[in-house]
Amino acid sequence: MKWQPDSLSGIARRNELLVRVRRPYDMAAQAVVAVFVAFLLDGYVDLAWRAAYVAGTLLVVGLQYFTHRAFLASRERRHHVLAWRWRLIVGYALNGALFGVMAAAITMLPREPAPLLALMCIAGMIASVSLTVAVQFTASAAVVLLAIVPTMILLLLDQEPTGRLLGAAGAVVILLLLSFAYRLNRYYRRSSEMVERLRGMLQDRTRVSADAEAAQNRLRSILDAAPFPIVVSRRSDGAFLYSNRRAAELFGIEDGGFSAKAPRYVLDPAHRERIFGIQPMRPDEELQIATAQGRAIWATVAAVPMQYADQDAALVVVNDITDRKASEEKLRAAEQHLSDALAVAPDGIALFDPEARLVICNQSYANIVGVPMSRIVGMMHDEICRASVRSRPEPALAGVRTDYNEWVATRQRIFNDGRGEAHIFYDTRDQRWLQIRDFRITSGGTASMITDITQLKRSERELREANESLASQAEMLAARTETLEAARQTALKAHQDAEYANRAKSQFLAHMSHELRTPLNAIIGFSEIMSLQLLGASGVPQYDRYAQDILSAGRHLLAVIDDILDLSKVEAGKMKLVAEHVPWAKLAQDCLTLLRPLAADRMVILQAESAPEGATLYADERLAKQILVNLLSNAVKYTPSGGRAEFRLLQAPDGGSVVEVSDTGVGMAPADIEKALEPFGRIDSALVSQMRGTGLGLPLVKALIELHGGRLEIRSEPGQGTTVRLYFPPPPSLAKLPS
Repeated sequence: MKWQPDSLSGIARRNELLVRVRRPYDMAAQAVVAVFVAFLLDGYVDLAWRAAYVAGTLLVVGLQYFTHRAFLASRERRHHVLAWRWRLIVGYALNGALFGVMAAAITMLPREPAPLLALMCIAGMIASVSLTVAVQFTASAAVVLLAIVPTMILLLLDQEPTGRLLGAAGAVVILLLLSFAYRLNRYYRRSSEMVERLRGMLQDRTRVSADAEAAQNRLRSILDAAPFPIVVSRRSDGAFLYSNRRAAELFGIEDGGFSAKAPRYVLDPAHRERIFGIQPMRPDEELQIATAQGRAIWATVAAVPMQYADQDAALVVVNDITDRKASEEKLRAAEQHLSDALAVAPDGIALFDPEARLVICNQSYANIVGVPMSRIVGMMHDEICRASVRSRPEPALAGVRTDYNEWVATRQRIFNDGRGEAHIFYDTRDQRWLQIRDFRITSGGTASMITDITQLKRSERELREANESLASQAEMLAARTETLEAARQTALKAHQDAEYANRAKSQFLAHMSHELRTPLNAIIGFSEIMSLQLLGASGVPQYDRYAQDILSAGRHLLAVIDDILDLSKVEAGKMKLVAEHVPWAKLAQDCLTLLRPLAADRMVILQAESAPEGATLYADERLAKQILVNLLSNAVKYTPSGGRAEFRLLQAPDGGSVVEVSDTGVGMAPADIEKALEPFGRIDSALVSQMRGTGLGLPLVKALIELHGGRLEIRSEPGQGTTVRLYFPPPPSLAKLPS
């Protein structure tokens, strides 16, 4: 092998290997051998020289130890390769020089067993040190030469044959040790180079693996960022070995990464045959593919053969056209719906493109313009107009004055404007009126609609004739209206006169009732004194009966006058209403107190149903009491003996109050109810005819409840009794609240 000089990196490796091969226990063993040699030379060499040898050995070993420690601790040792090499060589050269001095000193001693054994120990240490530092051949050669050459020279100069023989043996030892050191050095060199090559190969492999992984990650990032699904499918069974993010979403694959162990999806055999077949697929060929979720999609597929994980595969790009297919289907359905709608539309409808070329129309449009459906589609609008004119009779033959050229020019102008202007004309062929409207649509084309307005024209003529007829009738009505207005003025004056007479009557009654009440009170007072015999007995019983009759008649007349006065006040609008919350318990008790004597006399049960504690009636207290007394007195008077009369307070849903008075009396027919509500109205009944009354009770009650803003309701049947319901509205504060 040709020797090649070491490079700095080779020297650095040898420095590193020398430090690691020469271990601390080798140094400790050298110190122990030095102590043993000093012990063997006891009696041959002075103690000072032996101690100096041991101290020198310890010094050299310590220098080696601390040099090794400093080398391993230095982070900059690779930048000071040559300096560390010379430090190591110097350290071991000193060690070899110490061995040489000691070996030369022993050769000068008598050749006895102890010195010879000490020399052998030193020779062994020389061999050990030179071989352990053979990785640094210079250091090993320095140890061998400095340790053995001085002793060999001394032996060769010796006069005795044994000395010369030992010197020759020393030369042989030098050659052997240098040979062994060289071979070890070469072995270390080759091993170091092999290790470096392996390390470089591992680094290269690691770098290549990292580059491959980075490239794979970049490829995966690119594929995942692709806007369309991409998969790698195995040729043998169609299994997906890889799917990007869009493909994973499309086929419902949870993990679409590079994996050939457990494919998540397998192509249908028919699709696999189309992808991997001999005949290549067309780029626009559409396939229906089932996803992992059981959903069928439409897609176009492009495949490129490739090797993936040492397997025959194909890179498949899937273009999902399901939405496009759905849109096309919807478009076809919309077109069909449009065709159906146009087919059944009674009006003529046509669509023209931006160049005024007919795109689509219905049969009605073709029939109106007089061009067959097989020819009309694709014609220009002006061509359709001229063809339509040619299919119509001449104006003279049709009996009209029409300039067809002027009509075509007007038709073209309105069509080009596309503002929806109505173009009305008379169809000389079918004798009907037509209206055409043209509208510009968003696509830039034009939509035309032809409507048959013959019936509308006929209706306009009929309407015009009807308007003329109505105008003549309006003149007649105007004359009648003047007559009716004069009659209305006459009736209005008569109504006003009647109201004035009614008010005069009411005022007269109020005045006369007041004038009658003063003497009547005197009659009642004097007759009451006479009937009670307050000034003594008259002595004539017949006079006493006359006094009782006068008192009864006076009281009845006073009650009649009071009713007439109250009714006249209400009609004249002079009755003042002071509404307040009246305690129902007190009002009911007052009414019972006033009417119990009459009920006891008639043997009628009179009672009030209990109401919630604290219940009130929002009304004028005096008028409310008068209303209840009138109703209860009627209920008692017109109820046979043993009957019942009762009254109660109920709550209305709107916050108002309802007072209900019911009895088991004679009752009334519907006609009798209307008669009883009229002033001085009395019904024909045996029991009613026996009772004294004026017929003012119910009319007065009706007038007073209406004065409160309420209403009166009567339910009655002959022989079944009567129920009167009085509705009192809620207070103003509650009436404004939402119901």
